[in-house]
Amino acid sequence: MDPVAAILMLLAGLLHATWHAIVKTGSGLSILAGMGLVSSVLTLPFMFVVPAPSASTWPIILASLALHAGYKASLAAAYRSSEFGRSYPIARGTVPLFATLFAYVGLQQLPGAGQAAGVVIIVLGILGLARDRIHGPIDRRTFSAAICAAAMVAAYSVIDAAGTRQPEGWGSFTVWVIVLDSLTFFIVATTLRGPAIVSDIRDALVPVLIAGLLGLASFAVFLWALSRNPIANVVAFRECSVLFATMIGVLFLKERATPQRLCCAALIAIGLTTVAVLKPA
Repeated sequence: MDPVAAILMLLAGLLHATWHAIVKTGSGLSILAGMGLVSSVLTLPFMFVVPAPSASTWPIILASLALHAGYKASLAAAYRSSEFGRSYPIARGTVPLFATLFAYVGLQQLPGAGQAAGVVIIVLGILGLARDRIHGPIDRRTFSAAICAAAMVAAYSVIDAAGTRQPEGWGSFTVWVIVLDSLTFFIVATTLRGPAIVSDIRDALVPVLIAGLLGLASFAVFLWALSRNPIANVVAFRECSVLFATMIGVLFLKERATPQRLCCAALIAIGLTTVAVLKPA
């Protein structure tokens, strides 16, 4: 990954972990829906500037919308019953595992020895977080929801990478996906939550605005990096945000900084960095 992209992805990781913390501390589904509306309002004017998607791009956009909606619903379910410092690293730290699997099944790409070692390190860190000595094993439904969210992220990363490399360019794909994804998820969230979602968003207007701005910035940088770097590297580098998530959980959400939790978060970060830096086979 080129140095500029690496620095921007680290910043995007910080923004990403921050808006996830906001979602965790509020009414998750409603804040996710509200921040999407903020992103769509800010992005909508650009739809009149960038090229419209071609016929070959629309199937990619539709697949991306479905995966993004599934990811957000799974994420909200995971955050309802688990601490941020545990659910976030599981939901994000397992993404490179699924990305490696999807790359092998879809593209017959096998990781190199160093990347495989990084994946093993990630697994060890995740297993440690899932079974904390202080709080006991993580709830099975929470763990399943976090794993489902990770699978969705890995899948939409591959799909979005293809979209950013269409003839219209990454800017066009980014604008159309953000606007359509936001509106699609708002419909999904309204169906699940009902009319109360409007009052939920109004009551949490400031967190919604902040989360929307952070989410928009981090996702735009992510798609830009996907358009010019190897997918596996970008995906893994983005998930280094687990370190930021652990820090936020301890410093701001007053979650207990157990030695096991800190060691596991460090293991995940080391594994992710290994996967991101080393080249595939």
